[in-house]
Amino acid sequence: MNFPENFPAPDEYLLELGRITALWGALESSVNNAINYLSGINREDHWRVSVLTAHSNFKQRVDIIKTLCNELQEMFPNLKMYQETAKLIEQAQKQRNHYLHNGLFYNDSINKVQTTKIEARGVLKTQVRNVSLSELKEVSAKIHVALLSLHQLITQKKYDPVWEREKC
Repeated sequence: MNFPENFPAPDEYLLELGRITALWGALESSVNNAINYLSGINREDHWRVSVLTAHSNFKQRVDIIKTLCNELQEMFPNLKMYQETAKLIEQAQKQRNHYLHNGLFYNDSINKVQTTKIEARGVLKTQVRNVSLSELKEVSAKIHVALLSLHQLITQKKYDPVWEREKC
């Protein structure tokens, strides 16, 4: 099956949505791995934690990490940065959710990529707004930074974002 170029939005936007999706998958896996690690359960029994995380939404999994870190931070001082890490993860989730749950479309009458947002909490609110490619790149960057922060929290190894690393 072949889709036409720039369908349903310009290809460079679709590429960035793909990057957001790939980075998000890595962050979700890392959150699950962090819970396994922080649980203190032997590696051969990690499947038990996996059963619990499989039945938890992402917010609940982040809350599990926050609770475990809060309880363990006196014994493991490196976990004291958990609130900063959780905040980065939660901010990344909010932005990711907007673009992946509301979608993008190309409005050919104004030659712009747009997104819609509909809320209905007592009052129906709708919004249509233009989206720049740099906004999507910012979402990818936030997810990547959250992923690096979680990695540092667990491993105590700090890595710079990919755009700050020297080329080999």
